[in-house]
Amino acid sequence: MADITNSIKIATEFVKKWEGYMKKLPNGDCQAYWDSLGKVWTIGWGSTYYKDGSRIKEGDTLTLQQASDLLNYELSSKESEIRKFINYQNLTDNQYATLISIAYNAGASGLKSSKITPAVNGGQDVSSVSKIISDSIVTAKGVFVQGLKNRRIDEAKLYDGSYNALYSYYLRNKSSVTLVGVGVLLLALSSYLYIKIKK
Repeated sequence: MADITNSIKIATEFVKKWEGYMKKLPNGDCQAYWDSLGKVWTIGWGSTYYKDGSRIKEGDTLTLQQASDLLNYELSSKESEIRKFINYQNLTDNQYATLISIAYNAGASGLKSSKITPAVNGGQDVSSVSKIISDSIVTAKGVFVQGLKNRRIDEAKLYDGSYNALYSYYLRNKSSVTLVGVGVLLLALSSYLYIKIKK
């Protein structure tokens, strides 16, 4: 059976790596920013509302600790919601953390209405559920979003135990990584040619 406390901890670390601490101010605080995809004011690691249910507003700021506390509160809330319809008894901590992360990103209702829930509750094998996760909830208002697809791929890897934060970094920075790789290759080639000419 998944350990709920540890699953929330794993989900928190995953979300922090994936979301990033946005709009960080010089003193370490963070400022609200407009999420053009979700069409909502957001703060910290993707929080859109406070503990009292009020929405994040333009101009809002939080300390690093407040943002961290808010994220933990939201993930704990999502866990409470999905526990009502997910059979977590046969899941590992990583697998349950995956579902908490999806609920944080897509809403508990989004997870519940997806193909993921019946697959998990039906006892499908890990690889089958992972494939379903990677292909689920990848659109916003009916339009495919590559960023959501990338996130689902990472969550699928978290579910099957093969997640590596470097994979996530590569996906989100593919163009810059490619340019750096080409740059290193050209530098090595020019150094080689220089040595050959000198000889």
